[in-house]
Amino acid sequence: MAPGETLFSIARRYGTTVEELARLNGLKDPNRIQAGQVLRVRPFEEIPLLKGRLFLGPAFPGRALALAVEGYAGGEAHFQGVRYPLWPLGERLLGLLAVGALAEPGAHPLRLHLEEEVVEVMVRVQPLSYPKETLALSPSLKALLQDPTLKAERAKVVAACPKEGPLLLERPFLPPVEGARVTSPFGVRRRYGDLFTSYHEGLDFAAPLSTPVRAVAEGVVVLSERLRVRGEAVLLAHGGGLCTGYWHLSERKVRVGERVRAGQVLGLLGSTGLSTGPHLHLEARLQGVPIDPAPFFQALPWP
Repeated sequence: MAPGETLFSIARRYGTTVEELARLNGLKDPNRIQAGQVLRVRPFEEIPLLKGRLFLGPAFPGRALALAVEGYAGGEAHFQGVRYPLWPLGERLLGLLAVGALAEPGAHPLRLHLEEEVVEVMVRVQPLSYPKETLALSPSLKALLQDPTLKAERAKVVAACPKEGPLLLERPFLPPVEGARVTSPFGVRRRYGDLFTSYHEGLDFAAPLSTPVRAVAEGVVVLSERLRVRGEAVLLAHGGGLCTGYWHLSERKVRVGERVRAGQVLGLLGSTGLSTGPHLHLEARLQGVPIDPAPFFQALPWP
């Protein structure tokens, strides 16, 4: 939701009713909604297949797209140039895909390889607006942004996240910092001084220095080290190609290979690396593609 929107305005835009939106999203009080909250505007689309059915969730720029397939024993999905595994759960295959944050609204092809069958369907990406901001840079931060090693650091973070295996998530994300407030949401279009424009790839949580930073979900530590831009950094793998990153820490308290539980302390909040003040930058990536972590605090996306 963008600032100023209401359930009524959203219902009118998508040709539905306030009552239906409240039902789909489990809202007890339709008047208690907030900016940045992700709402399901229509039920999962059901598409018949040769041997079963495809259930496809709603798609928004920068969000995770969930799907479920019935009638097949195995397969994979290809979307926006990225391959995604499908893993079995009960009698279904589940998949979690990333919609690029800069994806244009409209139809985007999704190709499913299901046993010997290849199916192509069109995913309709719905519009979603993001705010804009300009960051003033000190000379040292400006020099850091122009460092030629930035691409190598990003590639290292992406490569550290395993791409195979089932998703380990069984419940929504836990808060990474108790009592913190989000100071910059995912997707904000940022102007970095007079250098370039990009978008914010995570959520920023403001809190005092040395506040404990906790794992949002169970996972395995696949990176724990000091990085030039991300500062003291920890990366957790949650399976299914999903990883969460915890940047700008003042201190790390876990090692690579360690299995951590949801809520376990990973380190202490800081302002290391490319940072203008004490905060946690929480990042989520699917197969290396940044997605908004915010919806995962509300509910898991499965049909």
